[in-house]
Amino acid sequence: MPTLENVKILLGIDVNDTSQDNVLNLYLSRATNFVLNYCNLEEIPVGLDSVVEDIAILKYRLKGVEGIKSEGKGSLSESYIDSLPLDIIRELNRYRRIEFI
Repeated sequence: MPTLENVKILLGIDVNDTSQDNVLNLYLSRATNFVLNYCNLEEIPVGLDSVVEDIAILKYRLKGVEGIKSEGKGSLSESYIDSLPLDIIRELNRYRRIEFI
């Protein structure tokens, strides 16, 4: 099961610091729902726990730059990703089930 503690450790947030718990839990919940819907699953298999956590972390880190592909200030320029990284998509596709309508 994806855990808030794992997400905090990966983000470098002290596990006793609860100031970001609400937003991190929201990102975990959204990542879980995304994975369930994308893969057409009823529950998250153990093999996708880390993927859910990675998606939650990715979305948390992109907070505030949604919709921005790149930004430049003077001689500095930053580019942002606008989709899930290929390694995450590949892992999700291993668990994806075809849904018949």
